[in-house]
Amino acid sequence: MLTFLKNFCVFFVATLIAFHTLEAEETQPAFLSLTGFLSKDKVAKAKSSLERFSVSTLTSPTLLMEINSTGGELGEVLDLAKTLYELKKLKHLKLIVYIHDNAIGPSAALPFLADELECSLFVSWGDIPLGAEGSLPPNILRNRVRSLIDPQNPHASLLYILADAMSDPSLLVINQQGWKIISDNKNHEGTMISTPGQTLVLNQNQLQELGLVKEVLSPEQFEKKFQIHLEGSVANIQQGSTPLQASPQTVEKKLQQSIHFNPQGPNVAGYIYVGDHESSINESTWLYIKQALEFYKKQHPIFIILELNTPGGEVFAAQKISDALKEMDTQFNIPIVAFINNWAISAGAMLAYSCRFITTVKDGSMGAAEPVYAGEGGKMETASEKVNSALRADFANRARFFDRNPLIAEGMVDKDMILVLRHGEVVQLENENQMRLTGPDPDIVISHKGKLLTLNAEQMIDYGVADLLLPPAKLSEITPEEKKAGQWPASKMLLFQSPFFSSIPKTTIQSYQMDWKTRFFVFLATPLVSSLLFMGLMIGAYIEMNHPGLSLPGFVAGLCLFLIVLSSFSLEIANRLELIILLTGLVLILAELFVLPTFGLLGILGIILFLGGLFGMLLPNLGSVKFEYDTQTLNAAGEYFFQRLAWLCGSLILSIIIIVILARYVMPGFSTFNRFVLAGHEQDASRGFVAGNNPADLPQPGTRAEVFATLRPAGKIIVQENIYDAVSTGDFIDAGERVIIVRLEGGVIFVNREKGGEA
Repeated sequence: MLTFLKNFCVFFVATLIAFHTLEAEETQPAFLSLTGFLSKDKVAKAKSSLERFSVSTLTSPTLLMEINSTGGELGEVLDLAKTLYELKKLKHLKLIVYIHDNAIGPSAALPFLADELECSLFVSWGDIPLGAEGSLPPNILRNRVRSLIDPQNPHASLLYILADAMSDPSLLVINQQGWKIISDNKNHEGTMISTPGQTLVLNQNQLQELGLVKEVLSPEQFEKKFQIHLEGSVANIQQGSTPLQASPQTVEKKLQQSIHFNPQGPNVAGYIYVGDHESSINESTWLYIKQALEFYKKQHPIFIILELNTPGGEVFAAQKISDALKEMDTQFNIPIVAFINNWAISAGAMLAYSCRFITTVKDGSMGAAEPVYAGEGGKMETASEKVNSALRADFANRARFFDRNPLIAEGMVDKDMILVLRHGEVVQLENENQMRLTGPDPDIVISHKGKLLTLNAEQMIDYGVADLLLPPAKLSEITPEEKKAGQWPASKMLLFQSPFFSSIPKTTIQSYQMDWKTRFFVFLATPLVSSLLFMGLMIGAYIEMNHPGLSLPGFVAGLCLFLIVLSSFSLEIANRLELIILLTGLVLILAELFVLPTFGLLGILGIILFLGGLFGMLLPNLGSVKFEYDTQTLNAAGEYFFQRLAWLCGSLILSIIIIVILARYVMPGFSTFNRFVLAGHEQDASRGFVAGNNPADLPQPGTRAEVFATLRPAGKIIVQENIYDAVSTGDFIDAGERVIIVRLEGGVIFVNREKGGEA
């Protein structure tokens, strides 16, 4: 029995605690903040929050609303007021409105919904059409605002007067034993409240005299009374301590949420530098950063600093780097902090946009990312609109990924975009005639038509591109020994003079140092070097095939082939399929020469496969090349593909020219090109080697000879101390064997083994 009573008491107490907790949660008011210019997007966010709030709450909820606005889009605000009105009727919502300094313009319609009105110490409320985007006729506006007023409100009659006077400038308000509406100021006794020709605006003293406000509170007093925090920025709704819609966080809060460090230390931050000798972003830069990120995946620093001082570079390389930076952040939880130390232009801006945080020095610049190409005479020309459109969309997506304004990013790519800052928001205009350069809140021009957008440091901060502006500071110099070791105290960097980063204790910068292998790969990755390797392979293979006795040309060709394969895999250009194709072609060529003669069939197939694999090694991934149907152009990978193809074709043409010169002037005895190139000097045949094209000058059928260079089936024979090119009619014939000339076809000698007789 005693145990039962004990358990019952415990259950009873727990039930009471749960009941009071639930009751407290139900009575905890939600909070909605409407500040600044109430644009379409801002009001849409507020409506969305209200809809979620209405679904998640029980009946009879309480909503606190902060208003501090002097303009907005009238139709959108009235729709928001309609949503609030429906909530009041369907959910029996109690609405407490706090006018925080201003409820001017469309926002002035919202306090008419209030069940309880509070205001700050200095208030202006009224003039509903002021600053409105798309004003309504006065009679329609009066009717819309009147419909928001609850007829059961004890101040309903007074609120109707205020609604009319705040909506229609032709109506006047006088105090004649109470406030009344008149159409003109003639022959009326009483105190004029409103000014002729202007809509009504009330202050806090008038609100108190009319008994419309319950209390006049400072923002601090209002926060303390209701235990909330006034966001003071955009539409935001909170219930209790849990936000139903997150408001834009301060930079400090974002940094705290993303960068986690050991409060006692030690801490390590990574460092990658793109500038000076790496200033032009290209495949070498991609290889350097790829290796650095692989290094930091193992070290796992608290974050990585990407210092940028670059005028731009190749789009395809920048896209690969940008994707790797985002992956490092999102997949490996290592945030990237871009540190713009002077320039982040063109492709550099793409890299900055791919970082979670952007910081800049006071003289930093970012933008000017219009795609260009080398035209006739090496002159840089603007790419087509199709290419521009594709890159513009790419920039916008990268900016949007970390919640930055995509229009600013697009303006850096497209010089025809017109951007203005209107009521605190970036707006794109169709033409410059749409600019509002006069009035109480004129537009701030961000970019004019015909000029690429390049932002200075202050503009980057103002437009939300950069998170921190780093003022100049005197720093201790990083010693040469520290640079060589790749480690130095974080206090020697400007970034760590800002409040958040300076609060990270015992932090060491660990810079990625390229080892000799990475430096070698970077060297091989340059287009010039890869083209020279291709030329070395072609010329070396030609010399070795035409003069088997020499080993150096074959060694050079093999070395060039090895370096091409090595460079391609280091850049992730090639894959195993291309290597298999190349090796298969090489095996077929060797089989044709030394194992299984097929009179050229295997050789031709081998050459095709070998060149196909080789071209795949030297060109970027064909799988990355895409045709953008919406812009009717190739993507950046496609542009880069044809750029490398141009280098490769140029190298091929130059190799052929060199081979022709070698065949004609340097090594006229090499037979491969003698069938196509007139060597001349046939009168010197008595001196040794003869490769005559005139059948009359050649040994005739029936003449016996000795094989000088193995016939596979082509080779060389010696007749009376003269050397001739010859072709076997059957199997391979080794050097030293006796043969007999069986026939002549033009300038070609066909032979067979002497014991076999004529063919």
